[in-house]
Amino acid sequence: MPGPPANSPVLIRSLCLVAALVLTGGCQEDAPVGTVPQLPLRPLPPDPVPAWLDANVHPFDGAHLSLPHTDLGFFRDIVGDARIVALGEGTHGTRDFFEMKARILRFLVEEMGFNTFAIEASWPESRRIDRYVRTGVGDPEVLLSGLYFWTWNTESVLEMIEWMRDHNEAGGDVGFHGFDMQFPGMALHNVREYVGEVDPGGLEEVSAELGCLEDFANGSHGWFPSPSYWDQSDAHRTECALSLENVRERLLAHRDEYVMAGGEDAFEVALQSLRIAVQSHLLVTGEQGRDESMAENTEWLSRRIGPDGRMVLWAHNGHVANRPGFQGSFLRGTFGDDMVIVAFSHERGRLTARRELGRRCGERTAFDLDAPVSGSYERLLSRAAAPRFVLDLRGVNPDDPGSAWLAETNLFRSIGACYDDANPQWYWYEIPLTAEFDVLIHFESTSPTTVLPFRYPDSW
Repeated sequence: MPGPPANSPVLIRSLCLVAALVLTGGCQEDAPVGTVPQLPLRPLPPDPVPAWLDANVHPFDGAHLSLPHTDLGFFRDIVGDARIVALGEGTHGTRDFFEMKARILRFLVEEMGFNTFAIEASWPESRRIDRYVRTGVGDPEVLLSGLYFWTWNTESVLEMIEWMRDHNEAGGDVGFHGFDMQFPGMALHNVREYVGEVDPGGLEEVSAELGCLEDFANGSHGWFPSPSYWDQSDAHRTECALSLENVRERLLAHRDEYVMAGGEDAFEVALQSLRIAVQSHLLVTGEQGRDESMAENTEWLSRRIGPDGRMVLWAHNGHVANRPGFQGSFLRGTFGDDMVIVAFSHERGRLTARRELGRRCGERTAFDLDAPVSGSYERLLSRAAAPRFVLDLRGVNPDDPGSAWLAETNLFRSIGACYDDANPQWYWYEIPLTAEFDVLIHFESTSPTTVLPFRYPDSW
């Protein structure tokens, strides 16, 4: 049966009924030409992220270590019975990160019985600061310069060291240690001094064995000679490895008589000093990376303080992270849940860094941070109402719309000692945040560190 004519009102009404299923504005035979039907606006579902953050973060009042502990009580549950709290930092030049790390140290010492502090700095040189915080011997500004790192030679770290001294003078017991191994000079010097005290007859032979590395090691100001150990031939470094092993075997072979002459503690320190020098050699040859050596030295410190000792670590986010090949992953393999890994992040502000110039770094200055990029954790963290807060990442539910993004791989900012403000995109990396860190401390805005003038020790 034929249908209605093309201009039939019946056909027009039928088409209007079909169109009405899509365009709810309807259809009229006499609708003006060019009229666009309008859809009613549907309300968007609320963004679940701000509400989830505000319900789960722990705001705190400020970063300075002089603040009372009242707003940090939640840290008791975050740390629990863990023996190690590893504190990272998103840059090596952010004052607020440094101050908050010092504040957390004070809380953990005074409220939770922690007794050891260890920093990403030279192991033997840090022992001089340990002596200062325990006895008051030495000038803390000179000793801090003697770590060679401009990143730590700041008002914030010096203030923390002075607090440690005051705490110990009032009857406390907290130690200062380093776990880095890039500077073998003082370590080699300490081995020679030790052998000279316990075995004067063997000093000449030991000095000759150590010379293959000591001739190219740093001085008390931290500077290396040119050419350096990196410039030596593979044959020289292979022979040097044998020489260093000879010294180790000599120490072990004479252990009983050396301990009798100088005590057990002095022997262990001498043996570890030699190990620091060997680690420096292994870094140059590529046989053991810096992070593995720093983890090894941290484990040595843990054994020294015993099973009842509790330690706070200070390093960059990248070192403390539970990421294959990095210090945090080695330590996680050893300590498991006995360690809590804390990352630091921020949205805006300024930082201190050396200007990155290709493969080297130039002058040190203060830089402005770029805004958090789209697709970054920092961009989403900025939705929280609190200007600064602590977030326990271990409770993130990947099925919860408010927190699922934390369990995903997203961009996260990481700046070391150098920065190129013309290329801020270089410092954003994709990482699985909850796989690498247990806790996050976030700041809306931060300020740069204040670097002190260097006043190196005259000698070791």
